[in-house]
Amino acid sequence: MRPVVPFDQTAFSRLLPSTCSLGRRLEYKQSTPSTMDVARELVGSEGASTLHGALVLTDDQTAGVGRRGRSWESEACCSLLFSLVWAPAAAGTPAVFPELVRLNLAAPIAVVGACAAVGVDSALIKWPNDVWAGSTPRKLSGVILDYNGGDSAVLGVGINVLQDMSAHPAATSLTTLLSDRALLTSPLSPPPSPMVVYESTLLRERVLSCFCVELERLMRMDTSAVIAEHSRHDLLKGKTIRVHHKTRDEDDPRDYDAIALGLGDDGALKVRPVASASVVSLCAEEISITPYLNSLK
Repeated sequence: MRPVVPFDQTAFSRLLPSTCSLGRRLEYKQSTPSTMDVARELVGSEGASTLHGALVLTDDQTAGVGRRGRSWESEACCSLLFSLVWAPAAAGTPAVFPELVRLNLAAPIAVVGACAAVGVDSALIKWPNDVWAGSTPRKLSGVILDYNGGDSAVLGVGINVLQDMSAHPAATSLTTLLSDRALLTSPLSPPPSPMVVYESTLLRERVLSCFCVELERLMRMDTSAVIAEHSRHDLLKGKTIRVHHKTRDEDDPRDYDAIALGLGDDGALKVRPVASASVVSLCAEEISITPYLNSLK
């Protein structure tokens, strides 16, 4: 049985650069239904003014939720599961809608940057804020943003890190990708199980510290610069996708296939339906999309 290795808070604090303001406060829970719920409770009990950049992290999330009510399941001590309180009002700037648009776009870019920092350079963004990776791209990470309508928002992030998902049809993990790369570069001497190799390198702690640094860098940019960087990591541009008006598991007569054209100036995804010459801007709050995997290779 794989040994359970809890998140190392001391190592994370050591890895986080002193110049980074995000992640200075870390609330660690061995197990919790949802880190987003804990973060919301913190804001409710302490107020947002002192919580900007605070992290709530757990090794075992029993009721995690993704976009459009989907669940997020993980093995204990394998995924990086955390929520970050965004409350720039603490610095005198209200958490107004334009900043939250930028935050929603910046978060998956920060995941891509953190993946690259630990050796996985295949990560790309599936609009609006999922991250997929691998030679045949599969889901690696999901991001969800919840605004309280006032002075703060909670950013929830899940990243598959230590799971061995080499046989999983729809998702992947950093260890799977790193192990695959090691096998390709050294076929005569395969590495040990990825769990053995990467648990000893503080992989979750390194990814989280890099995420915090990247997110802070991105949020110093204006929205147009963040959109440009998001576009550089676009998984979908030029590819065929399915646009869903309910869920990917439930057909709707309004659903259609389209070609993804990239992001507009407002961060919306522009597509051209295959049965039309018109261009449509998609709102992530109203629809979801599924790429056709054979078009991503």
